[in-house]
Amino acid sequence: MEWYKLIFKQNQPIHIGSSKWGVISETEIFIPGWTMWGALTNEYLKRIKFENIEDAKIIFNRITNFYPTIVPVDGNKNSIKAMFPEYKEGKLFYGNYSVDEFKFIFVDTIVSTAIEPLSRKAWDESLHEFEYILPRVKQTSTESNQNELYWVGLIGFESSTEKDIENKFLSEGNTKIYIGGDSRYGFGELELFKEPCKVEGEELIEWNLNPDGFLVYNKSDNLILRQFLEFSTKIKFEGKIVLLAEFDFTHSTPTVQTAGYYINVGSKILRLDSDLKNYQLVKGKFIKTI
Repeated sequence: MEWYKLIFKQNQPIHIGSSKWGVISETEIFIPGWTMWGALTNEYLKRIKFENIEDAKIIFNRITNFYPTIVPVDGNKNSIKAMFPEYKEGKLFYGNYSVDEFKFIFVDTIVSTAIEPLSRKAWDESLHEFEYILPRVKQTSTESNQNELYWVGLIGFESSTEKDIENKFLSEGNTKIYIGGDSRYGFGELELFKEPCKVEGEELIEWNLNPDGFLVYNKSDNLILRQFLEFSTKIKFEGKIVLLAEFDFTHSTPTVQTAGYYINVGSKILRLDSDLKNYQLVKGKFIKTI
């Protein structure tokens, strides 16, 4: 399997569905692998007009989660590195920024409500706030407003047919995708920044991967998760467990395709007694295959 780094420039605000607290619809500040898989598969089907949809669904399966990186407008864009997640003293950080710090710099909110058509009054209990990630630093932030957001992740191709896709479909200036909520209303556009570059060796290990797409874990070190890891009682860790559900949007009514508990990204694995060969990357999650 050959692995490539994909770097997307954020052109529009984005909202990645997360939890909802009262009237606030929060956004994640990373892009899950299944979200990127859906965006790439959708764009591929629209442009290539693949006849067999089921075959097209597996082309981008070996994809990681995508993480942000802050880049100055006039800065060096040749050494872009992802801001990986990690729990520090119980708080989740991305690179050197806690979630709260990142949101202070890059996340804004829209406040809206539903209106009664005749009286023009607000519907009761309809007020809500919608968080979105800006492409640039907020004007109110103390950070330089020339800093922009890019998103970094990896994708693996197993066959020569899939390698042709990397050459034809994933090319600079030729690939725009739309992710997250409200993509029909000026939200969600990402543009491939440059040609995908091949990833091997230590850089691949940074993403918890071996060349075949399985989890890499050195028992002498504590592993910090870059991908979700399917939960097992045999795994000792520090961090958080999350319930993940993957939906099928190909029908008029979305249906739950898979659901289960996973150890969250940024968590620290202290002991893993299971066979590593059983945990393979699928859409940003390490799933036990046997």
